[in-house]
Amino acid sequence: MAKARRPQQRPQPQRAMSGGANGAHGANAARQPSATKPSKPPTVASRASGSSRLASMRERTGTAAGTARGGPQQGRYAQPPWWRRNLGALLTVGAVVALVIAFLIAAQIQNRQASIGIGDPVPASVLKDVTSVSPTVAAKVGPGTAQNVFQATPKGTAPLTTNGKPEVVYVGADWCPYCAATRWSTVVALSRFGSFSGLTLMKSSSNDTLPNTSTFSFQHATYTSPYIGFNATETADRNGNKLATPPPAATSALATYDVPPYTTQAGGVPFMSYGNQYVTTSGLFVPTMLQGLTWQQIASDLNNPNSDVTKAIVGGANYQTATICALTNNQPGSVCNATEIQQIEAKLPQPK
Repeated sequence: MAKARRPQQRPQPQRAMSGGANGAHGANAARQPSATKPSKPPTVASRASGSSRLASMRERTGTAAGTARGGPQQGRYAQPPWWRRNLGALLTVGAVVALVIAFLIAAQIQNRQASIGIGDPVPASVLKDVTSVSPTVAAKVGPGTAQNVFQATPKGTAPLTTNGKPEVVYVGADWCPYCAATRWSTVVALSRFGSFSGLTLMKSSSNDTLPNTSTFSFQHATYTSPYIGFNATETADRNGNKLATPPPAATSALATYDVPPYTTQAGGVPFMSYGNQYVTTSGLFVPTMLQGLTWQQIASDLNNPNSDVTKAIVGGANYQTATICALTNNQPGSVCNATEIQQIEAKLPQPK
């Protein structure tokens, strides 16, 4: 009967049997080697030696035990990129640069908005308010808050004239805020003796003290009067670029009177000479009250004698009017005989 085969087992050595054929067969079987000779199990020493060699190889290749070749290496430091090491400083610099750019853009926009209208002819409504200030307003203002900065030249100084008339000289610059203030008063005062044409709108520098003060420019203006002459020079535009050089008579007056003891800042502006008999080497008032106001707002205020704007501008114009009247023998009488003008004229310094 068929039997299932038993799993093959490792041949075992058989004991030699004594006697007969069976004994001989057993002895031969015992001497015959097995088909497969088992390998000797590794000793402790051999295992240690292999582990030592494997560890040495791993050290040389940089591969840690239990870590696949090409994986992260133990005991090594990878330096982060430069931008990560300086991330805090970079963020600070970036923020400062962004603020500077934002400031420059805002300043450029503000300057562009402030320059709207500059160089345009003075609107008729503004010109009317400035050149025809009510005598009632002028009388109520008197000297106002303007400064008496008029100085007399030495006694015997030759009068400066043009066509037989006393000449008023103005030297200023479009960028100058104190020139801006003086022009308002000058237009009011000289309009009492004659008329302007060619006046244009102007603002003082946007980068100087009292920036963007609304005013006029005399650069292209002309003036006619039967009583006086007027010579005006704007030496630079509102950005400081050169425009014009004063004519010889004005240059001579500057060299003589725009120096100590008449001023502590030689060659400064504004400078005005009234027939070389009186000079001013500074503005008639500090135009803080004009800040932020448009040309129309300032001009409209001149109808209100209680306005700070009117007290400064018309007060300065009254001083100028009294000084001019001292040169014209109080002509015209309709202007020079006004009580407030006579009172100011009496207080003007006398030549020595």
